[in-house]
Amino acid sequence: MKALVPGETLIDPVTGDELANISSQGVNLEAALAFARTQGAPALRQLAYAQRAELLAKIADTLTANRDEYFRLSLLNLGANQADASFDVDGAIYTIKYYAKIGRALAEGKMLKEGAQIPLSKSNVFVGQHFLMPAKGVAVLINAFNFPAWGLCEKSCACTAFWRSGRGEARFAHGLAGAPDGRRYC
Repeated sequence: MKALVPGETLIDPVTGDELANISSQGVNLEAALAFARTQGAPALRQLAYAQRAELLAKIADTLTANRDEYFRLSLLNLGANQADASFDVDGAIYTIKYYAKIGRALAEGKMLKEGAQIPLSKSNVFVGQHFLMPAKGVAVLINAFNFPAWGLCEKSCACTAFWRSGRGEARFAHGLAGAPDGRRYC
């Protein structure tokens, strides 16, 4: 079966029906990465942990409200049974809620102390302290096909993310974004 439009056709592994067509044709990855580096990541670094946590909580609320649709997409896209669909979709929601909980606990900070102060002189007049700071740059995430929702959330919650959905994430992302072309770029 050959797709009538450029890209790759996603096929329901159970019925063989065409689900969607995915393609990166016309996507300017250079511009997307430049935007992430110059606007997206700097904007996230300006947010305190609690503010980031609030954004994650809103995403989790949206996923929870649309859980049944994501189950349906998982069943279609992967041919998963109900248990595997639940493992994937509920795992994604749990992961986002977990990171939101951690962010709320970190409160208004934008960096974390790591370890104890390190004496730099015999009299402790000079000491050093390690801090964990947000990394600058963009993370490009490549995910496995078997648990696309959970894998995506597991990686993207931990960093400023740019991702290009692959075969596994395409239907999940399509449903999440409501994109008519099945593509999602964040």
